Amino acid sequence: MSSSNEPSDSSKPVLRDKNPHNYRKVGYSMIVISVSLVAIGLLVWAIGSDYHFSTNIMASQEVDAMTPKTGYNVVLFDISQPVGAKLKLLDHADALDAAQVLQSQDAQQNQGSTMQVLLFNATNNYNLNLMANAEVFVQTPKQCYNVILFNDDLPVGQKLTLGIHENAFENATAYQKQQVDSLQGQGIQVLIFTPSFTDDLKMVTGSSTPVGAYAVLASNETSPASFCPALQPANQTKTVTTNQTAVVPTNNTMISNKTTTVVANQTAVMATSPIAKMMISHQTNSTTPKTMNTTTNVSINATVSAGAGKSVTLNETMSVNATGK
Repeated sequence: MSSSNEPSDSSKPVLRDKNPHNYRKVGYSMIVISVSLVAIGLLVWAIGSDYHFSTNIMASQEVDAMTPKTGYNVVLFDISQPVGAKLKLLDHADALDAAQVLQSQDAQQNQGSTMQVLLFNATNNYNLNLMANAEVFVQTPKQCYNVILFNDDLPVGQKLTLGIHENAFENATAYQKQQVDSLQGQGIQVLIFTPSFTDDLKMVTGSSTPVGAYAVLASNETSPASFCPALQPANQTKTVTTNQTAVVPTNNTMISNKTTTVVANQTAVMATSPIAKMMISHQTNSTTPKTMNTTTNVSINATVSAGAGKSVTLNETMSVNATGK
């Protein structure tokens, strides 16, 4: 076994191609990695409570993709589709008049309760406002009331969700209270939409001034006296009083004919007491007691005709016995 003749305290040889400056580069890399991890941690901490951060970024990119550099884009907006597929490019025109013609044609070919054909210009904020108007317009009821769940943290096109449609305002407010109690702490507002588009728009956007074609629709809007005029209360009762005519022939039989006209969807209440009363008196100068039995038959025929084409016939017979001296 051979051993080295060099003393043990001799310096170690330096390996070839090993530069001591490389260690400094490794140290700098570690510092850069540490700073990057700190930046990522701060970013996660900043957006940790925003669960819709990535969804909002995707929605913003979708609007940017549909915004033209110049001229106008005819865009189909469908609130029922997920983010990233809500907008679809249909046509493009350089002039406004030509774009409006294309918009009208495309609207006839793309009809649906969740779809609107919009006209995008080169301004991103305008297009976002136009989408917000379209979303409110889709959720505005034609009559009566829509109860809407409003989440402002979601992107435009997903902020509004239909909860229920009600014909009675009392039922709409009851459902609203139920949803408010169950959604506490989630940051979701429960709104009641009426057929007034401008009122609904103000509740969502804070402005009652629409943009684009929706401004024209709002200018022609009329405020109805009742948001659900066709509805009548289910328990409505109406008492009808009519004139009665009695004809008494010689055989002491009285016949009363009565006709009552009642408005449709209302209830006519007929009195259960006898319609006619007969009082019979007999006077005689004879000192001999005399008993007279008189029977009077009263026949009542009542016909009730309603506006809906229905009729009700009531028959009643009354007998009167009188005894006199």
